Amino acid sequence: MLNRNKIFSLDGNWFYILDKQDQLNYNEVKRKYLTGETGNVKIPSNWYLTEIGDFFGSVWFIKEFDYEMKKDELSILQFNGVDYFAEVFLNDIYLGKHEGYFQNFFFDISNHIKSEKNVLIVKVTSPREDTDYIWPDRKQLIKGIFNHHDCRPGGWDKNYGQDRNTGGIWNSVLIYSNPSIYFNNLKIFSKIFYQENKALINFELEYYLNSKVNHNINLKGEIKKSEKVIWTNDFQIIRNLNSRISIVAELENPQLWFPYDIGIPELYEFNVYCDNEILLNTHFGIREVELKDNCFYINGKKLFLRGTNLIAEQMLSSLNEDKINFIVTSLKEANINIVRIHAHINRHELYDAFDREGILVWQDFALQWTYDESKEFIANATSQIKDMVKQFHHHPSIVFWCCHNEPGEQIKILDEFLFDAVLREDNSRIVRKASNYEEHCYEGWYWGKKENYVATPMGPLVTEFGAQALPSKDSLLKFIPESIINNPEEQKWNYHNFQYEQTFHIARIDKGNSIDEFIDNSQSYQAELLKKAIHSYRRKKFHGINGIFQFMFIDCWESITWSVIDYFGQKKKGFYALKNSFNPLLLSVNLLQNIYSNLSKRLNLEFWIINDYHKEFSDHFVHFYIDEDEIYVQKIDRIEENSIIHFSFEKLYIRIPEKLSSGFHKLKIELRNQKSELISFDEFQIEYRNI
Repeated sequence: MLNRNKIFSLDGNWFYILDKQDQLNYNEVKRKYLTGETGNVKIPSNWYLTEIGDFFGSVWFIKEFDYEMKKDELSILQFNGVDYFAEVFLNDIYLGKHEGYFQNFFFDISNHIKSEKNVLIVKVTSPREDTDYIWPDRKQLIKGIFNHHDCRPGGWDKNYGQDRNTGGIWNSVLIYSNPSIYFNNLKIFSKIFYQENKALINFELEYYLNSKVNHNINLKGEIKKSEKVIWTNDFQIIRNLNSRISIVAELENPQLWFPYDIGIPELYEFNVYCDNEILLNTHFGIREVELKDNCFYINGKKLFLRGTNLIAEQMLSSLNEDKINFIVTSLKEANINIVRIHAHINRHELYDAFDREGILVWQDFALQWTYDESKEFIANATSQIKDMVKQFHHHPSIVFWCCHNEPGEQIKILDEFLFDAVLREDNSRIVRKASNYEEHCYEGWYWGKKENYVATPMGPLVTEFGAQALPSKDSLLKFIPESIINNPEEQKWNYHNFQYEQTFHIARIDKGNSIDEFIDNSQSYQAELLKKAIHSYRRKKFHGINGIFQFMFIDCWESITWSVIDYFGQKKKGFYALKNSFNPLLLSVNLLQNIYSNLSKRLNLEFWIINDYHKEFSDHFVHFYIDEDEIYVQKIDRIEENSIIHFSFEKLYIRIPEKLSSGFHKLKIELRNQKSELISFDEFQIEYRNI
């Protein structure tokens, strides 16, 4: 949502003063500023990325500016993101305070701003939580993965797990001005009447009025599609009545928002005018979602969720347009239709991209593992989760709200309060109390073997599964010194999230004789595990498994994790395993036997055709090759939409060639359409023995 009032940006050069022990008061800061005892920093930025570096405590930021103002005009100072506590002063007037890293928040500065030499001072505090009692089990800062996670700097190590503090004014600081009104939140609800081919759209606007205006305010709402106005309506804000208003629009022949793999993510534009000037501008999509019998439906269509977990960047100020575009393009290349924003809230630009590109979002709240159990913390978390829903509600891509990641026993009390709070704000989406351990499957990494995925453990939604893999050698050398590149037992490896025990003692990955061999073995293992898991789960589509979320997509810092793309954008083997296994029209083969002899008559296998598209296919063919020789073709006359077809061993008789030589051979199976275009494939190594 964007207020389109006159916008004055305060981004750029600011002064700063460090206050590590939180001992300075406002007057002392003002004196230091006037005597030049300051540093200089660019805003917006997480302060770790500046000369301030890895600092814990308080930083006082100072901005001096002139401002062109009009008499009796409403002027709003808005912060789009400050991590974590903020206290704000303008021209020696205390405006107020705020807690929370992801929200925007604002102050009315109409009576305090001047034409010349305004001095804005912002005290930002981002502390290191005490490790004797508070961190990690009784955390109080609501920052999710940004201050406690196994994929962040230092991992979950008690000594290092809070390193690289994300504190700072990480998003823009703006002044909005107009004669009368400021919009601070917008919720958009859709109700689709399929038989009548129409939709009702309810816009719930929260606003703040200029106290100097003593009359009602006349506004006009407008909806546009492809630059064409398709709906308008005049409405009035009644002075001193409410701080919110609902506007209902009825649209004929609505064009619905769908994920990209089954439709078009149709977007509309909503504007609010006053005196022919746009005061508010946003996009929205018309869609309905529900979870019925644990199956996901969008606009009445049942959809299998091919998902991943995403932590796009540890420092949100550095998540720019280029990186967002790379992530979105890579997600679609990997055939992913939903992302789980893992235990944090990101910046609006990322969700805007998901809205445009038709990628569904499972949105976690910023709670990771366990927290303080006091009434005060519950009240704070409840307030902040309501902020999340209000401020991100207008994004059609968001279809799930989830209150907590891996809360353990806190699901029974804390998450009950959060769940109820979200439902009171939004009953149009799927709301879950938590994503907990019983749906996080780490066979072959934290326990068991990757082959155990054949039993399709957990479900019906598996919201985490995967294995670590080393990045490319070029990427690894950017953060692991060459002197210890062959020593994964070193603390430096652990600091960058490498898990020694799981790599060598559970997954049993062979280190090999060089780092190149280790990287190859590590990436091969991850790729094999992902293929095994995804194929096994997808064979149970809508029969116990309705959606799966690989963990995770891309590194948020220079690290060794479960990602399939490293921090520097290099794709691992696991990315291509994910891409092939998430093919919406998938050929999935289970090879039941890989050693044959001249006494064997036929190949021992079964296969599935899994169609996630909402369209039917006809005249497809499954080709079987040993080495380069085609040995069998199975015609598939019809593949129904959103279906699964199983060809069992009993249905197939694929004869083994009589003159096959002893040794290893490549068995390749391909699904091709009637134009002989390759759709999906699988391949194996088999051994043939002459007895």
